[in-house]
Amino acid sequence: MSKRVVFYYVRHGETQFNRDGVIQGGRVDSALTDETLPVLDRTREALRDIPLAAVWCSPLGRAQASAERVVAGRNIKIQTLDNLHEFDFGELDGKPYKGHRLDFARHFLKQDFSDIGGESGEEVRGRVERAFRKMYKAARNGDVVLVVAHGALLRSCVYEFSRVSAASKKIASLTMKVPNGSISTISCADGEFTMRTMPQKPEDFCPFSWETAED
Repeated sequence: MSKRVVFYYVRHGETQFNRDGVIQGGRVDSALTDETLPVLDRTREALRDIPLAAVWCSPLGRAQASAERVVAGRNIKIQTLDNLHEFDFGELDGKPYKGHRLDFARHFLKQDFSDIGGESGEEVRGRVERAFRKMYKAARNGDVVLVVAHGALLRSCVYEFSRVSAASKKIASLTMKVPNGSISTISCADGEFTMRTMPQKPEDFCPFSWETAED
């Protein structure tokens, strides 16, 4: 029997570290800013008419607070999944970009922070695949699932699930913008994942339709 599931991936709202220029990966966390709350309200409004079957979230506080804001008013449980935590940037996590920007850029372009105690891109892409396969397995045919997580993690989703050449995947994953509160779309049909839309601001969001999808 065919099984189709749609995932809407929301990046968490702006945090104090985002605002203050602090490198924020998987081993550090900071609270949401007051200024980002209206953005998350727009994300909630964009998804208002979407019948969500499940909500999965990174275990980090900034993602959980964002998920709570986005699904406020719905009687739906937010489930945490450790494999959705942000890319671990090793010794650079929690450091200001000022004075560390070049070192961060060097590791970021390689998508490999393992030499400074963090993760490699291969490790992150592996857990991204495991996370989505777990969420897909838990879903039923026709479900729409909300995922609330992180910007660098989404780049690994692009690399893992885009149906383009390896070079194009790498370029897209490194250069795309991922606004706070943005919505991306990933579909899965019979176990095959496809990146459908890159990050969209809430006001630009268009719900995915299997009927109009190009395969």
